Formats: sequence, C-alpha cells, structure tokens
Amino acid sequence: MRVRTTAAALVAALAIVLPTAGPSLAGGHDGHDGRNLGELHYRFVDENGYERQAQLRPADNDTCYRLTGTSESDPAYQVRNETRSLAILFDNATCGGRDVETLSPGQRSRGNVSVASVLFVPTEGEEHHGRPDHQGGNGNWQHDDEDEDIFRSIMRSMG
Repeated sequence: MRVRTTAAALVAALAIVLPTAGPSLAGGHDGHDGRNLGELHYRFVDENGYERQAQLRPADNDTCYRLTGTSESDPAYQVRNETRSLAILFDNATCGGRDVETLSPGQRSRGNVSVASVLFVPTEGEEHHGRPDHQGGNGNWQHDDEDEDIFRSIMRSMG
C-alpha cells in the first residue's frame, strides 16, 4: 500500500513541476540566454555571383570566427553587430594584421567593407570568457590600457 501512495505522490509532484519547468528551460534566442553572445549579420556575393545574407552566432569572446561563405578574394561587404560584444572586423581569415573596422553592439559597418573574419571582445564592464591571457584569437589584440601606455610613450618621445 505504501508503494502506491508514494507513486501517486511522485506523479502528482511531477504533474505540478513539469508544466512550469518547460518555459524556464526554453530561454530566448536573443543572445542573452548565456548560450551565445548574440548575432552578427553580414552580406556577401557567393561564388555564383548571387548576393547572400548570413549570420554568425558566436559562443564566446576572445575567439576569431571566419565568416562562412566568404574569403579574402570574396569578402563580406556589409556587417551589422547584434551581439553584446565589440566585433573587430578583419579582411583575412585569421584575424591577423590591422583591423578593417570595430563595431560596437548594435552598430552597422560604414560603407562597403571587405571582411573575412571577426574577433569578438567584451565591451567595458563585461568579463572575458575566452583565453586566460586576455589576448585575441591570434595574440594580436591589445587592450585599451596597453594602447594608452604605447600612446603616452610615443608622445613623450616626441617632446
């Protein structure tokens, strides 16, 4: 008799808990649910000459992402950053060399750009979640405080 009572209590408890558990597990897909940073939208012309739109959902900061469907010879020409991070745009697949443009959250690229990869870094006040050394995906990214130190030393040397 106790087994039936225990089983009935378990079924009743599950009936109460399960309907409310669904919405809490579903989470939105707006990039603020902890699974990704948001979305980066971009336009490019494919190998057949057709204009295409694509999106990237980066999982973490301090990582270089190659834009699918693009290359250095056929780059993306328009980018919109709908992530909660800064998007540093590069004209090559490795996020190396000088950046083409840096987009803040919600910002769109100015004019036509040539973009093949993007490095995401946290905005001020947001924590780094990627590499523990706080450098970009290929080690070329310098943070603002390092840039300020370099700027000050250059200005001192100029007099």
